[in-house]
Amino acid sequence: MANKCQLCKEIFPSRKKLVIHERVKHRNNKIIPHRYLLIQPPLEQITFYQDAFIVLIKKSLGFNRHSIGAKQVSINAFPENIFVYLFESEPSFRYSSVQRKYSFSFQGEAGEQRLKQLVNYDYWNVRQDPKLKTKGYVLFIDNESSYKVIFSWSQSELKENHRIFQCGTATCKFVADSGEFSEQ
Repeated sequence: MANKCQLCKEIFPSRKKLVIHERVKHRNNKIIPHRYLLIQPPLEQITFYQDAFIVLIKKSLGFNRHSIGAKQVSINAFPENIFVYLFESEPSFRYSSVQRKYSFSFQGEAGEQRLKQLVNYDYWNVRQDPKLKTKGYVLFIDNESSYKVIFSWSQSELKENHRIFQCGTATCKFVADSGEFSEQ
């Protein structure tokens, strides 16, 4: 099989050279050559996956010093069309056609506000324990710096008995922190 760039049609002697080419020449690519095949998902399906991310993120948030730091949540069998529909208009959205991978990030207060809009829930990134008066939360900004929440989608493939099986996985990486909260 030829190693042809889907964006500029240049042909390379190996997949490795094609990956390097894409990384250098098409670093900020937003073009999805097969976009016309991705149908708009029904609202119920979009809501289902938005809720799944909220549940997984909240479950990873804790209330003590052992629950802070880098976190990652993933959803296997995440449909590509839902991921694209939700996130393709974001400024940092990128697509690698060779790797069949999408990625983008949100950062700082603006990123936090935008994610609240995208998941349709203002408290998606905070979990409170009223007994201990503590909260676990996704860290976007603190005194010294701002932090990124990075989303990606990639396709896995298994070839067996003349069949190709494909599965998409959506991943969210973030930094978690905890602290006290005051009741209002």
